[in-house]
Amino acid sequence: MWLAAAPAGTDLAQRWRRWLTRERAIWIGGYLAAGIGLFFCFLWVSRTYQAPSDGASNALEAWDIMHGNPLLRGWTLTDVSFYTTELPEYMIIELIRGLNADVIHVAAAFTYTLLVLLAGLLAKGRATGQEAIVRILVASGIMIAPQLAYVNVLLLPPDHVGTGVPLLLIFIVLDRAPRRWWVPPVIGLMLAWVLVADRIAITIAVIPLVVVCAIRAYQDRRDAWYELSLAAASIAAVGVAQAVVSAIEHSGGFTLTPLQTQFATTSALTGNFWLTVEGVLGLYGGDFFGLPLGTQAVIALIHLAGLALAIWGLHRATRRFFTGQERIVQMLTLAIGLVVVAFMFSTLPYTTWDARQISAVLPFGAVLAGRLLAADLIKRRLLPVMAGLLGVYLGLLGYDVAQPGVPAHDQALAGWLYQHHLTTGIAEYDDGNITTLASGGKVQLRVVSWQGKTAVPRAYQSEASWYDPDKYYANFVVNTTVDGPPSVIPYSDIVGAFGPPAVTYHYGPYTIMVWHKNLFAELTGPPSRGVGNFP
Repeated sequence: MWLAAAPAGTDLAQRWRRWLTRERAIWIGGYLAAGIGLFFCFLWVSRTYQAPSDGASNALEAWDIMHGNPLLRGWTLTDVSFYTTELPEYMIIELIRGLNADVIHVAAAFTYTLLVLLAGLLAKGRATGQEAIVRILVASGIMIAPQLAYVNVLLLPPDHVGTGVPLLLIFIVLDRAPRRWWVPPVIGLMLAWVLVADRIAITIAVIPLVVVCAIRAYQDRRDAWYELSLAAASIAAVGVAQAVVSAIEHSGGFTLTPLQTQFATTSALTGNFWLTVEGVLGLYGGDFFGLPLGTQAVIALIHLAGLALAIWGLHRATRRFFTGQERIVQMLTLAIGLVVVAFMFSTLPYTTWDARQISAVLPFGAVLAGRLLAADLIKRRLLPVMAGLLGVYLGLLGYDVAQPGVPAHDQALAGWLYQHHLTTGIAEYDDGNITTLASGGKVQLRVVSWQGKTAVPRAYQSEASWYDPDKYYANFVVNTTVDGPPSVIPYSDIVGAFGPPAVTYHYGPYTIMVWHKNLFAELTGPPSRGVGNFP
């Protein structure tokens, strides 16, 4: 009775000290330092490309959530909501930085930094010592120096690339968690979280997990309960995510644009094949097609080394697919095959920008390379070669960082309009939301769909109340050739919809037509749900 009771926090403090060993502290410190350094490097690389309207739409959605519209009522989004992934990230950044075009670059840099670091962590697995370090450096090193021509794919608006972050996190949990009853429901909930934001996770996560678990359950029936539980939880996640999205829509929240894709025709398959090849090359930094002999061509050819490592790892994983490999290796192998084949045989390939649809190939391939090749690289005494290659990649990252940054698309236009007291107007998509974002919301350019001599509100990436003439007064139209012929609004269509302008200004490549009336009051018909400026 004379012994004093130990303080309540003593046991917890002792456990913490036992867990935070010197080795763990070094790992954590190293990751934090690498993360900070990579973030600022990727931020500068992102700024070498103009912030576009796609990212501006996401930024405006996040801003609206922060200001009292949590379900995004009235919004029509793309076929990907980003509601539970990138939009919360944008909200945090806007809370710190406010509403401006640099939000797009900050978010992209943070996302890609996490992607690089998590790929290395998943590649590490349970390895320790030298092999753990080599695994991390191979996987992260392959991704560390994006090709400048593909900055718009990897380091700009959210478009499937960021989905890799929560998926890698899920795979890390799946890889390291013990075989306990609570793991499948946790994995199911995490998958549902991602699926609400991006349905591509069905192809690159759910299907691979279900198939691999079925194979493993058949091969080892003593452990079948765990594998089948994971498969069932993954399938249930699809239903849960769909139920959440439907509930949001039925509650008056955002509406998703239907996914518009189909199987490609046989005549398109040859072009699709080469666009897929070029897309994979570009994701790994090695797209040399069409480059003149010079610096950029040399950089692209150097990046082929990283792609070669990923192909080597994928080849090894494919050969051993049914021979009791780790579940994560099997899943990543199957995911790469599924997403590439699905892309190639669909109508999605159109330009190299569409490589964003198969962006998972980069982190997944890098993980396979790090996880499966590190032991051989050590055994064959190739570490000096790999260290030299990593040094070259870091040099290429430095080259990317040294390139000059550029202002947001229409940043100058936003300033000119505000100075001339033109605060609410109409434009085409490429100049709409990005001008609003670049002005910090001081200027609002809304996008309409031009239908001959009439114009209607454009629902896609817009909020319905923007076009309410009782709330907003729009008195000008911005027209420009800066985005190319497909985005030029025919003058006859503008006059047909609104009559001749009272005043016309010319500022650089922009033509600004002003009326002494509210143009929103003259929009006719229901909103257009198409993705283009014209029906």
